[in-house]
Amino acid sequence: MKRYLIFILITTWPLWVSAHQSSTALMSLKADGTDLKGTVQWQLIDLEQRLGLDRNRDGELRWGEVKALTPDIRAFIQRHIRIQRGADACVTEPGSPLRFNNERGASAALIAPLNVLCNTDGPVTVTYSALFAQFPEHRLLWNLSVGDQVRQGVLESAESFFVTADMTASELNQETFAEFFVQGVIHILLGPDHVAFLLTLLLVSVLVLNNNRWQPASDTRTCVKTALLYVTTFTVAHSLTLSASALGWLALPGYWVELIIAVSVVAAAVHNLRPYLPASTVVVFLFGLVHGFGFASVLGELTAETGNMAWALFGFNLGVEAGQVAITLVIMPLLIHLRNQGWYHRVLVRYLSAILAALGSYWVLARL
Repeated sequence: MKRYLIFILITTWPLWVSAHQSSTALMSLKADGTDLKGTVQWQLIDLEQRLGLDRNRDGELRWGEVKALTPDIRAFIQRHIRIQRGADACVTEPGSPLRFNNERGASAALIAPLNVLCNTDGPVTVTYSALFAQFPEHRLLWNLSVGDQVRQGVLESAESFFVTADMTASELNQETFAEFFVQGVIHILLGPDHVAFLLTLLLVSVLVLNNNRWQPASDTRTCVKTALLYVTTFTVAHSLTLSASALGWLALPGYWVELIIAVSVVAAAVHNLRPYLPASTVVVFLFGLVHGFGFASVLGELTAETGNMAWALFGFNLGVEAGQVAITLVIMPLLIHLRNQGWYHRVLVRYLSAILAALGSYWVLARL
């Protein structure tokens, strides 16, 4: 068992240490007559690795360095974003001015305006190929609006997306729900910091506190009830802030969101080692509120001012819940079976919690 756990940790370590720093781009386009206007947004850390923005290699990216490379950025856009309307190719002209978003660290991004000149009317097809070769995990979240037709989605490889006039509102809503349900599942399964936080909760869901010491729960029903309470509390809190932020009702800088998420992993793991947090469900709820901001800013920009916002939010939240349930169903039977083993708390919970605390501390330092 110990060797198996060590093998899993070693083989998945690169994924875990990356924690929530996946490569994500955002594109929004809207038809304006025969032409289209919009923006494309890339994380600065991605463009630095692809284009070498930090030319003096001092570890700090300044506006002057980005501005000096404007021709390179425009050429990059024209190579990797191709748009067709009807049977004719359009001309993509990167607009001005380039600008930064208001984030720090890995969330900092470059926003480039797009002016797309087309000669004819008709269906719009967009082909995007940037950064997939450099970052296999790269994703493009896109929003395309042509007349009354609005579509959102996610590209996970170099391919095309389109809007045609014969797509009904019902078809668009169903497609949006399905797309964002899948992304919700992916978000929780491939978000190591979310998974780490959930794992710290599940490890002690089969235990109870007795005189401030962990003891095995007396029966399976208690274990299931506790796990269900933790997962549901986390999901409700996650959904509240995700929805409120995506709708523009609440805002929290991405830098602080990522930092507090990392802190939540440390806090929960240390609690497993030496219980100190009062009313665990309250703590889970409070940290869950912060986790909800983790994806909300991009989701909000992607679905802003479209009729598909409700379907995107509903699908994404349901996908997050499904991902958490899947993780719980895989892990809980094993934990329930092992909880009465003398070494479960002394060895497994302590060592895994110590590892998770160290991992969370690494994420905190990396995000400062």
